[in-house]
Amino acid sequence: MQRKAAYLLLALAGLCLSKVYATEGLVPLHFPTTALSLEEAEELDDDVYSNDLTVSAEYALTDWFSFYGSTSFRFASYSYEYSTEGYIHNYCNLHVNGFNESYLGVRTLFYRNFGLDAGWRFPPGEGSQKDRFHRLNAEPFVLFPATRHLLLGTSLRYNKFLEDKNFEPGDEIGFKASLLWKFWWSDSEQTGWKLSEVLLYQARFQESENHNLAKNCRKMDDKYKGIKIAFALARDFRLFGAPLELGINYTINKGTLFGFETGHRVGIMLGLGPF
Repeated sequence: MQRKAAYLLLALAGLCLSKVYATEGLVPLHFPTTALSLEEAEELDDDVYSNDLTVSAEYALTDWFSFYGSTSFRFASYSYEYSTEGYIHNYCNLHVNGFNESYLGVRTLFYRNFGLDAGWRFPPGEGSQKDRFHRLNAEPFVLFPATRHLLLGTSLRYNKFLEDKNFEPGDEIGFKASLLWKFWWSDSEQTGWKLSEVLLYQARFQESENHNLAKNCRKMDDKYKGIKIAFALARDFRLFGAPLELGINYTINKGTLFGFETGHRVGIMLGLGPF
């Protein structure tokens, strides 16, 4: 218990020092747990290349309740364009870097495998120029332990945005499904391999409105729908008695055919826990 509390203090210190800014990632639906992770990722999003370092932490007060947060800093971000239409043109733009969005939330079980994930996203820092609104997220979920080493999960998602400067973003709904499979796994040592997949379908079902304009011109025509998919492979082992995890993950979110954001993300992750 003392070791678990010490890891919690380290996680909270890191989150407080970094103002809890982060980018939202896709992780498999799971039971409340205690863990700390560090990820370095390369991302291509809307023709912008970037490099992020992310710290995430979750602490389980009980077997049925936990709270979590994450922090991320964008070190490099640039875009490059090349055109030969009539003349050769090269264009390189170094974007503003810094902290991204911030996320804090709680995960709780109401009855056996039924629970709720609720979180708050704060507006981003200078590392992102997107989604500059407060957002409340509510995600009721259910977990299906298919076998001792295979955990399936599914959830419904609702995103509510807060109006800012007379601009009201449209609300979003979504559906998430995930699997977490442990193979070549030792129950006694809690070591082995983990393979996970997460699929998120999300849609904006009402148009955003700009209340600074006349009533007949307020709607922004920004409804959308799409799918975002994440894969991860990790190896759990022990070093001097501490549970460590080393893995790689990949996320695709391209256009309205493969996802609601254009791009790809590849990351390397080092984790401490779960405990």
